[in-house]
Amino acid sequence: MAIDLPTYDAVTALKTILSSEESLQSIDDLILATRAAKLQIEDEITVGSTTSQPELEDPKERESFGSLFEEISEVAVLSKGTERTISQLTKDISYLDNAKRNLTQSTNLFQNLKLLSDSYFQCQHFLSLRDFKAMRAPFAVMSGLVSSFHQYKSVDEIGKLVARISRLQAETHAQIKKAFEGLLDQKSSQGDISDETVLREGACELLESSPGAKSELIDWCVRKMLYDIREIFQLDDEAGSLENLPRRYAYFKKVLNNFNAEFSRFFPKSWNLSLELTKGFYDTTASDLKVLLERELRDHPSIDLFMSSLQTTLEFEKYIDVKFSNRLHNEKGTEKISRCFEPYLTLWISHQEALMNSKILGYMAEDKLSQSSESLVLPSSADLFRTYRFLLTQTLELVDSGSGRDTILFELAKFFNTWLKTYYGKVLQPLLLPPGSKIENKEEATIYTLLVLNTADYCSTTTRQLVEKLSEYLTVENDISQLFDKVLSHYGALISSGMEIILNSIVAPDLNFIWREFDNTDWKSVEVEDYSRYMVTMKDILRDDQSTIRKIVGRFNREVYSWNFMDKLIELLFSGFLNCILRLLEPIPPFATLNKPRKLQLAQVINVGEQLQLDAEHMRQTLNFWTDDMASLINGSNASYKRLKKHIDQKCENLVKFLKLLVVPIDPPETYQENYAAITGNNKNILSWCYILTLKGFPWDLAEWKKLFAAFQNASGDFNASPLPVFEGCQRALLQFEQNMSSATDPTWRRFIHQELGMDTPNSVQSSSASSASPSSPTQRLNAGKFNGNIKNLMSNTGFFGRGN
Repeated sequence: MAIDLPTYDAVTALKTILSSEESLQSIDDLILATRAAKLQIEDEITVGSTTSQPELEDPKERESFGSLFEEISEVAVLSKGTERTISQLTKDISYLDNAKRNLTQSTNLFQNLKLLSDSYFQCQHFLSLRDFKAMRAPFAVMSGLVSSFHQYKSVDEIGKLVARISRLQAETHAQIKKAFEGLLDQKSSQGDISDETVLREGACELLESSPGAKSELIDWCVRKMLYDIREIFQLDDEAGSLENLPRRYAYFKKVLNNFNAEFSRFFPKSWNLSLELTKGFYDTTASDLKVLLERELRDHPSIDLFMSSLQTTLEFEKYIDVKFSNRLHNEKGTEKISRCFEPYLTLWISHQEALMNSKILGYMAEDKLSQSSESLVLPSSADLFRTYRFLLTQTLELVDSGSGRDTILFELAKFFNTWLKTYYGKVLQPLLLPPGSKIENKEEATIYTLLVLNTADYCSTTTRQLVEKLSEYLTVENDISQLFDKVLSHYGALISSGMEIILNSIVAPDLNFIWREFDNTDWKSVEVEDYSRYMVTMKDILRDDQSTIRKIVGRFNREVYSWNFMDKLIELLFSGFLNCILRLLEPIPPFATLNKPRKLQLAQVINVGEQLQLDAEHMRQTLNFWTDDMASLINGSNASYKRLKKHIDQKCENLVKFLKLLVVPIDPPETYQENYAAITGNNKNILSWCYILTLKGFPWDLAEWKKLFAAFQNASGDFNASPLPVFEGCQRALLQFEQNMSSATDPTWRRFIHQELGMDTPNSVQSSSASSASPSSPTQRLNAGKFNGNIKNLMSNTGFFGRGN
């Protein structure tokens, strides 16, 4: 590619030149050749530029350009001359314009001066006649024009006129003040002033042109009308004491009403003089109250005096708010008189002790059941929180936000907490059945227990809403809920105790008839044909429309407790059923001796197990039907319904697996172990394994036990596994069995039990009313603690303190 072509590409050329490694050896020659070519091109450019000089111009063209420049110079000289001529012509015109402008200003000035002087003389004339209405127009003109003449005060005549006008304005304001002074000095407005419009539409309108004079007159009128109050109720006089605060308010009402009746028509409505009068009284009274409260309450506080003063002040402020439609709240710089009581509001809170004490006494004496509502909640609990809401509202009205409000709210929170404890201890707790008490009237016991439970739940829920409301008004981040943690735990425990009484003292005795029928069944000769009689009884109890269980389910205030009760009832039924089975099949101590006959033999236990499986299936059907029936009664959530169904299925599944173990043949040991592992999910808990063998009626033949244990040992699995799920609710029975096994007297058996089975002698089994059943009742008592832990998560979101008063 030629270097002189426009499309020459240096990169392509370099690639061609340096296409191989050998080309790098001649790089120096290449550079020299490039430089030579560059010099040659530069020489060619120089020669070309020299030979391309333009030819000399034509002389005619040069002459034409010269004449053109001469003409341009002549035109420039001519334009400057023309400009000078025009300036000479317009000079006189500018002088005339300035003269005309000055003449116009002078004319306007003299016209305004004439208007000013005329209006001045008119105002002077009308003022001498005290005709303020006629004076309005000239006074407005005079006041409007005089400011424009201040710059000409150096002119003697104008300066004198401005000074006279200033004196006239001052005299006018003085005359107006004198007129109002004469008006206000009269006991009645039916005096010299015959036309109220002279003052309202005349004098007051004259002051509109002077905001300072208007404000001064208003302040003077307020001071004038409040003069008697300030003189009578002086701080150092008895009349000015806190005891006479009601008289001060009453006197002001009289002054205000007298002003509205006699004098308000002499002032424009836009002046709001009644409101200004009230603001003046507020300021004066607040100033006096701060001194009085400091003096009379700081060292020897009198709660009665404080409360009477505060109550009187609140009533007076309410009267003023109604009279002025709360307009005083929007006035800047005006605070409520009751703000003076803010530093002493702890006395106000202390005074409420008497109120709450009387209410608690009333709550204790009143009928505990509401006659107008089917809701089993004490009416007194709603009244308690209505009182709390009223006190909180009053407190918020009395104190502004800030550290002062925070202090008062903390004191109020402590007050609320104290009386919640009192309500718990004196009203609710005494209604609950004492532990171990005999129930004479089951219907009454049920109603009162539900009443306590529902009321405790209502109090817990509303207390949490109260805490949230208090926290909203705090300006500092502080967890005020800690104050209420203990009292909330008391109410939570009350809910748990109520649920425990319902289950263990009211419902469980009804179920005992089922278990008595179970015990009365002739299990030695039972034939597997149909459901057992005790299962029919269970079905009848659950389906009875008038049963205690059905009444209880529908009388909880919130469905969460209905579902919880049903869940606990299912636990009661299954634990009662299992306890009956264990009591039937458990061997009688001492263990590990052939001299002690078994209650049922292996074959009989298999027959019993088959019958119990049939009964367990019937129990599942009965409970599922009962759950459907109860769900329609309480209109519960679908999730709770499914959870309860799942609970029934799980309990039945565990029970059926246990019953299957009772009917599995013992021989041969390997087959038994395979069946045991398949049913239990390969559970290797040794205690459960031994317990099942004894329940099956397996004889105390050590050789046979060792064969079975060898097969059990050879099977894979974790020997530290937990007991079978079916025994979760009867840990005491397992511990008792382990103790009985460990107490075997035969040395050979003892070695087998302790060394091969690895059983240790457990601690003595303590009977507990909370975790075991009495000998006469197989129904296991439910622990209140199981329910108490979930109380906080069951609270309602309904906002009591979000309502109106």
